[in-house]
Amino acid sequence: MFTNFLQSTTSKLLLLVFTVFMALIFSAILFNSQVEKLKKQIDILYFGDFIPVVKLQTIKSDFETIISCLNENKNCDISKEKDSILTEWNYYLSSFKTQKEKDVVNSINSDILKSFEINKIDEYDKNLNSADILIKYETKQAFLQRQVFLEEYGQMQNYIFYNILFILIFAFLIILFIVYQIIKKDKQLQILNKKYQIESITDSLTTLYNRKHFDTIFDSMTFISNENSWKSALIIVDIDYFKNYNDTYGHDMGDEALQKVALCIKEHFSKQYEYVFRLGGEEFGIILFNIDEKSFENSLEELNKNVIKLQIEHKNSKILDLVSVSIGAVIYEPKSYISANRLYKMADESLYDAKNSGRNRYKIYKKEEE
Repeated sequence: MFTNFLQSTTSKLLLLVFTVFMALIFSAILFNSQVEKLKKQIDILYFGDFIPVVKLQTIKSDFETIISCLNENKNCDISKEKDSILTEWNYYLSSFKTQKEKDVVNSINSDILKSFEINKIDEYDKNLNSADILIKYETKQAFLQRQVFLEEYGQMQNYIFYNILFILIFAFLIILFIVYQIIKKDKQLQILNKKYQIESITDSLTTLYNRKHFDTIFDSMTFISNENSWKSALIIVDIDYFKNYNDTYGHDMGDEALQKVALCIKEHFSKQYEYVFRLGGEEFGIILFNIDEKSFENSLEELNKNVIKLQIEHKNSKILDLVSVSIGAVIYEPKSYISANRLYKMADESLYDAKNSGRNRYKIYKKEEE
């Protein structure tokens, strides 16, 4: 059963759903990880652009050196510190700035250039304070900008998460709907196929198994009996003087009589390993496996009586005023290796014998009759 399920369309569609769904989840996780990676990179950029503290600290250190030198000797050489300050300051000045920062930095820039022209300790001391203020300012602005970024990033992450979740749910529902429709059609096809299979082996009038299915079971009868060491039996049942019945009551009534007799036989042989067939016209076949001979003979006698109990009127029967049946049967002994064709002939000969003996009776083929 599990193997059949694995081979079914349903299992393959469920596997498709699972694969697509897992692919979507993996894509969502991968996308989210890339966004997180992007966040880290942007975070680094913020700290790189908004906190050039190293440059400002170098500038501050150089101004401290100049002030210390001038305090000791007003004519000391500050050219090295001056070049360093201008280099670092130009780098800092060219780095990214907000408009508000540009206004502050531009005013300090003019002070720095002016201080080198005047070359006084007070001017350098003023620039030292400005550098210190810039360091604090840059640090504060960077953290403010980072806080804003993190808030926007959190909103963006939630937006992406809920959108991905919506897409996943929406896609999953669409896939489920498609799968449901396919499974529904597949079930309908299975039902139609099963119905076709049943109809292909069933007689439409009596709902018994048909001659085609009889041939299939009967051809395997001897093999099954031999393999299981079962006694089996073939029975042929024929409605007595049925042509006269049709001529008297019409074919519609004849069909009703066939249905009633068929149902009677089907109910009589309804146990496991008991199969009832309509062979054609008014003739029926029964195949029984694993029988007990005494019980078997009693069941044939009871079948004759049960058909009479149906009380189907038959005025033109030559034996009774009711519909009756004649029965021919043969018992197959396991390992006797009689062919199926020979068995059928034996049962048919028994039926012929039952008819010649007055009808409304059964005859079982005996070995001594061969």
